[in-house]
Amino acid sequence: MNKAIKVDDEIELRYWQPKMAAELFALTQKNRRYLQPWLPWVPSIKEISDSKKFILKCRREYKKNESLELGIWYKKKLVGCVDLHHIDKTSRNTSVGYWLSFDFYGKGIVIRSVKALLDYAFKDLNLNRVEIVAGTTNFKSCAVAERLGFVKEGVKREIEFIDNRFVDYSIYSILQREWKNT
Repeated sequence: MNKAIKVDDEIELRYWQPKMAAELFALTQKNRRYLQPWLPWVPSIKEISDSKKFILKCRREYKKNESLELGIWYKKKLVGCVDLHHIDKTSRNTSVGYWLSFDFYGKGIVIRSVKALLDYAFKDLNLNRVEIVAGTTNFKSCAVAERLGFVKEGVKREIEFIDNRFVDYSIYSILQREWKNT
């Protein structure tokens, strides 16, 4: 569990270690304003110990093959997160999530990271279907799904209450046979 997924010469996806809690907390704090409208967990991260609890939860879920949560390291600096949530080995599906520090937008970091994670999901885990669920007005997140060739299946209206408002979600999916990044 201490290994990493090398994406390219600039990006590495690292398994969370408890010693990374302070760095993760600092990154969350720095990006709170950008994350809070889209991610319901943001208000619950109030101190370093909250980030450490998250990391320990990630490690437990990974050991049970339920999820895979990774830090995105760009040029040896933590800049975001990418994950496979709710891995269902029986039905061979999962969903992917991601967020990136605002000061690293526009470098293709999320696209490259998600591509690497999709390769892992389809080749190593032999999953058949991967979803991306994004707020309909979270244009950057929706663009990631579209650029990677995901198919928009529809919209779930007012599905989650985040940041004092109901959020509509666009649902995207890609199947193993459709994934061209082989």
